[in-house]
Amino acid sequence: MRPRHGTCSQTNEGALINPQHAARLLGWMIPTGARLVFGVIFLLEGTQKVFGWWSGSPTGSGHPEPFLNWPYWWAGVFELVLGSLLTVGLRTRLAAVLAAGMMAYAYFFEHLQVHWEPMQNGGAFAATFCWGLLLLAVTANDTRLSLDRVLARRA
Repeated sequence: MRPRHGTCSQTNEGALINPQHAARLLGWMIPTGARLVFGVIFLLEGTQKVFGWWSGSPTGSGHPEPFLNWPYWWAGVFELVLGSLLTVGLRTRLAAVLAAGMMAYAYFFEHLQVHWEPMQNGGAFAATFCWGLLLLAVTANDTRLSLDRVLARRA
């Protein structure tokens, strides 16, 4: 007797979920979840720097960075734009590569000048995000819940 659609095959008799079905689900859920997490955090970081929301500026003053102040105010603007693109899933790969480059710049030109070790120079966040965003750029696809997918369907 053949198994019905969505049930376990005879080779996976004791399994609670069909491994092929789980792999298909995880294949789009993990990149989508990563895109949303990176996007929202970038968006929050940008609003912190540009508008002074949430926990304040990196200096802890609770005020936005001074207008046009290099590199902090500009970093906030880029974080707002790239975070928005990542959150809605528009040009995900490009946004992830640009955000990773921004994090590499932050690490090498800001944090590394303080100390070589990430835990000592405050650059652990930048280094982790750099590599995570590069991974997202490689693995991201036009997943469900993305504006890229909606636009591709209309074309």
